[in-house]
Amino acid sequence: MAQSLIPITPEPAIVDVREQQASESISTAIAALRTQILAGLFKPPHQRNLPTLLLYDERGLRLYDDLTTHALEYYLFAAEEQILTDHAKEIVEFMGVQGDEKSVVVELGAGSLRKTSHILLALANSVAEPTSAAEAPITYYALDLERKELLRTLGVVSSTIGSNLAGRVATKGMWGTYDGGLAFIRTGGLAKDTALEDDVDRITQRCGEANIKDPHPIFTTTSSQTPTPRPSSPAVEDDETHSASDHHSGSYDHDASTNMSTHTPLTSQPAEEEGIRITVSRPASPSSQFGDTSGDHTPLHILFLGSSLGNFPRPDAVDFLKSLPLRPGSGDTLLLGLDHRNDGKTIELAYNDPAGWTTKFELNGLRVAERVLQGRGDEVDRDYGEIFKKDGWTYEGKWNEVEGRHESYFRSTKKQVVIVPPDIDRPQDPETPVQFEEGELVRIEYCNKYSDPEALALFSAANLRVVNRWTDKKGMYSMWLLERPPFTFPRVRSPSSTTTTAATPATTVSPSQPLTHLTSFPPVPTLGEWSALWSLWDLITLGMIPPSMLHTKPIDLRHKCLFYLGHIPTFLDIHLTRVLRRMGKKEEGHTEPEYFKDIFERGIDPHVDDPSVIHPHSEVPDKDEDWPALGEVLAFRDRVRARLIRVYEEYGVEREGESTVRDFPRALARVLWMTWEHEAFHAETLLYMLIQKAGDADGTLPPPGFAKPQWETLKNLPGWSQPLPALTVTLEAGSVEISLGHDDIEADDSFDQVNSPTHEFGWDNESPKRSAKLGEKAVRVETRPILNGEFYDFWIKERKAGGHDLPGLWVVDSEENVKVRTLYGPVPLSVAANWPFAGAYDDLVAFAKWKGGRLPTEVELRTYMDRYEGSEESNIGFKNWHPVPPQLPNVENGLRGHNGGVWEWAETLFDEYQGFEKSVLYPGYSSDFFDGKHQVVLGGSYATVPRLAQRRSLRNWYQHNYPYAWIGGRVVYDV
Repeated sequence: MAQSLIPITPEPAIVDVREQQASESISTAIAALRTQILAGLFKPPHQRNLPTLLLYDERGLRLYDDLTTHALEYYLFAAEEQILTDHAKEIVEFMGVQGDEKSVVVELGAGSLRKTSHILLALANSVAEPTSAAEAPITYYALDLERKELLRTLGVVSSTIGSNLAGRVATKGMWGTYDGGLAFIRTGGLAKDTALEDDVDRITQRCGEANIKDPHPIFTTTSSQTPTPRPSSPAVEDDETHSASDHHSGSYDHDASTNMSTHTPLTSQPAEEEGIRITVSRPASPSSQFGDTSGDHTPLHILFLGSSLGNFPRPDAVDFLKSLPLRPGSGDTLLLGLDHRNDGKTIELAYNDPAGWTTKFELNGLRVAERVLQGRGDEVDRDYGEIFKKDGWTYEGKWNEVEGRHESYFRSTKKQVVIVPPDIDRPQDPETPVQFEEGELVRIEYCNKYSDPEALALFSAANLRVVNRWTDKKGMYSMWLLERPPFTFPRVRSPSSTTTTAATPATTVSPSQPLTHLTSFPPVPTLGEWSALWSLWDLITLGMIPPSMLHTKPIDLRHKCLFYLGHIPTFLDIHLTRVLRRMGKKEEGHTEPEYFKDIFERGIDPHVDDPSVIHPHSEVPDKDEDWPALGEVLAFRDRVRARLIRVYEEYGVEREGESTVRDFPRALARVLWMTWEHEAFHAETLLYMLIQKAGDADGTLPPPGFAKPQWETLKNLPGWSQPLPALTVTLEAGSVEISLGHDDIEADDSFDQVNSPTHEFGWDNESPKRSAKLGEKAVRVETRPILNGEFYDFWIKERKAGGHDLPGLWVVDSEENVKVRTLYGPVPLSVAANWPFAGAYDDLVAFAKWKGGRLPTEVELRTYMDRYEGSEESNIGFKNWHPVPPQLPNVENGLRGHNGGVWEWAETLFDEYQGFEKSVLYPGYSSDFFDGKHQVVLGGSYATVPRLAQRRSLRNWYQHNYPYAWIGGRVVYDV
């Protein structure tokens, strides 16, 4: 056996984080807990509850350990352990832990550490060479309520796998609640807690004998409202008392956190251009959370296992996840275990095993409640029966199908009176009788279960991005790796039935129920949406384009990169000037330097066949040295952004009850909406240009602030490696009528009327609303979009026959291997075979013909998308920075799917239609392209913001032989 390089510390280092919450005494904390107990008991009959925290004293933690060891019905523990046993190495890789670099891992509610040992070993194995204990690159903190349990469990780790961890992973404890541990992190405690094992004096000061012998060690914290639940089971306070806003102080609201007046990043990546120092604008972490504002930091990885998040009411779960100190775009991660909405009988059995392990654990809560009420908190093993008679109470658990949660109760076995003694500090007060009916239930805990759509909606609401997911072999439990991205965009939630149950999951839809846009997005983007968009734009332009690329054209049919950095603020400035002058502000001029409007107003989109044929556009300098310097462009950008914020502040009317939403005179509102979407469109356009240089020397850089995909692991996942079935659905013949577009008449705009909260703005080719019918014959539509793998088979055969050029998003390496372009560089076809193929319209038409079909018309494609696309998992809005395998709709169960993250071609020509009216604000937006060369495109890609991708009326277009955009397709067959 390998010998430890350093002595194993006989007693683990424990950091007391209780003091991070308040300075009140332990007796005050117990008094607060007593108050909670009384509040729950004094409620009306059949509404009573007890604090969940009662379950988690030292004895309760031991009982829970027994439960997970002996109750095989409690599948959560075994499922999570199986995932960690099989995938710990992958999880650590996806976390981005670099063994030779410092990182900190904190586990909330650590429990016995039996499952965690798999992660600890994987972390240790990521370190190439061990060092001394003080210099171990990875530090792990186990956070829990009871100091004795921390000493015991960390001691077990030390004695069993300590030699494997020595010099690689230092293990420590945090003594306190979630609140205490998170406050410790936010206030810079981790940075201060270096070499804790060597600082015995400091440990003694914070966790010395005086503290260890506190008279009430049941709950060693002043924040008794926040449960620290068992690692694999539900525990939650009553809805009325368990408000995240009360005890999760310091939560980070992304929509409100950005200083819109400056939008200045605290973290930066320097570059040099003509002597000017340039910084990459990224959302910065508030210094109050982390204790420092430097760009360099030790990555933080939080573990929250055992489906403990289910202990919180669903709204509080969002608040809690928001409160976690994960720095946006920093590499910090959260590994979260969540139980699925499984069969109700299976869940009930898991929480009421026949051998009675769960009953023992739950009834310990009455033991603790009695100790607290009697003022005997230090008597951990004291029996109960003086207040809560043993023959008067039993445990009962049940599954609530409507709420999707398991609920645990104490049942009164008879009509009885519970006598509550007076407070130990006020013995003169009278006793208080509480009467219970036979069969009355007193709630002690519940655990919410999450379907996939519910989990994804939860993460989205908490500003978290899924990095990867692992599921147990039975498909009953998931572990999600999440990160706080540099920006997030709100999404339309999938339509659901009024009550979501296991039988009617949240993505169940009827064919007549298309996605709705109006209830998710206000007509005018909020300042929060502008902030997210600016973060995206700056990340692309300054984080992904090296200075050497600024004067290059990634594709010949577009301008050089620098043009787009100037075009976006110039377009915004021009339209702000025009609309303000129309409002009577004649003194409003263009932002300096005014000549920017002459070179940056409009870009180019020449004909592919003849680039000399081009619509009106700005004349740009011929020589690089005649262009404005980057620093000048960025200063102009910032002045224009500040101008926009002033417009919001001066003319916006805050909507009642929605502090972030503002309404405007409708004519102004349209300009603000249009300029936001214009910038969002250009972000995607610039990215599909930049992808052509990704992976090249001095080429496009990967997106900073997002976890890099682990291609070798991903390609072995079932959805990535196994064939996807080629199924079809039938669209009926022409009797079915659908609507296209919406009513948004620009001529109705005025400065006298504020925009309606229910009005939906759109581009001129979306209006007016009109009806259409399917063709005279029914068609079968493939639910699987055309994939790279099958297009490769077609391409190989066509190439051998002497035709078909290499698709624009593919590349052939020096060994004649086909690779697919990504923003991380080309990846092998073995990785991308199940991704949707993206290419020119002509490519997909040829493939569809080869299969005996064709591409759908706009009406057919719109009908199909209304019925079968739009699942919660849809790969849009930078959920990923690359395509993913599609999720096929489950037609039998009415579950929506998604195509993997591409737009889709229609065989309908982009042209004028009856009722079309050219935009006055942007006259050539659509009409310049009614030339017989452009095709209608619907949907959105992984780089399309949800406000665009999820607006049903949106129509895009591209030339039929344009090879660069992220547009796929699906085959239809005439019946």
